[in-house]
Amino acid sequence: SAPHDTLMLRFLGKTVAYSTAAVGAAAAGSYALGKEGDMALFLAQGDDKVRTILQKTLPSEAFIALYSASRTPFIHALSAAGGNASPSDSGKRLSAMGLTFRNDLGNSAGLDKDGSLLEFSYALGAGYTVVGTVLSEPHTGNVFQFLGGLWSGNAWTPLPHSGAALNSLGLPSKGVDAAVANIAAFRKKHGIEAQKAATKAANSTNAPCFPIGVSIMGHPNHSSDETKKLDGVVYCVKKALPQADFIEINESCPNVHHGSGGGGGSGDKELAKRLTAVVAARDAAVKETGRRVPILVKMGDLGDAKRTVQFLSRLGVDGVVAL
Repeated sequence: SAPHDTLMLRFLGKTVAYSTAAVGAAAAGSYALGKEGDMALFLAQGDDKVRTILQKTLPSEAFIALYSASRTPFIHALSAAGGNASPSDSGKRLSAMGLTFRNDLGNSAGLDKDGSLLEFSYALGAGYTVVGTVLSEPHTGNVFQFLGGLWSGNAWTPLPHSGAALNSLGLPSKGVDAAVANIAAFRKKHGIEAQKAATKAANSTNAPCFPIGVSIMGHPNHSSDETKKLDGVVYCVKKALPQADFIEINESCPNVHHGSGGGGGSGDKELAKRLTAVVAARDAAVKETGRRVPILVKMGDLGDAKRTVQFLSRLGVDGVVAL
């Protein structure tokens, strides 16, 4: 009824106003103390305490809308809180694929869509990070309407009792150019060059070490045009190669058909075609620069794992990221 709708809108308006005021107060307080990094941490700790209360108080749609709307501002807060210091990695370095990793715990693709969180991850002490998934062109992702059109955007919600979360972001991306520019700026600031696999230079304890991978996938808007989609993937690979320590080809997202993962049939042919083009672009860059960037493939289902690994190895792929 109309009176009910009016009351609901007032209730939601107050909820948003109070939430905004709380965020503003926390931000103002932390900045006043000169501790930018504390703001994001303060908000995260506060959310842990109020999340279950909000879940019990708000209608489900309002709860999801609140967290979906606050996700991007919170990411920006983390970006601003990056800082300059990085914990010591003495004695923790390890090698894989000819690369040296600061340690064995890093951020996978999905959190840092465009490289804006590199400072945060580095200062946090991550052993490596993966930027993306990036696309050949900007993409809004899955846009949902909430609360009768009061807010629209990408859906993300925490699960209050488990600490996990659900999302249907749909690969929002500013495009590969934005990601590459952010990586280049980070490398210049910290003096961290892209590693040259199988050399000993990066193993020096005095050399900064922070491998950066770039996750790449065909643009969802190109799903009906396989040629355009593949061209977009190769374009991203060529753009990313000068700045990436390794490339991850995302074959796991439900937005696209990925084939059968080495189990035979037409799916293998489609996958082989994509990966052959990617490896060819990488190998061509090796001839020009002498620097070989490892190629990984992220898959949601390995099927027959042994057969899949053999299948990918024959194509020149260096490793698998399994979900």
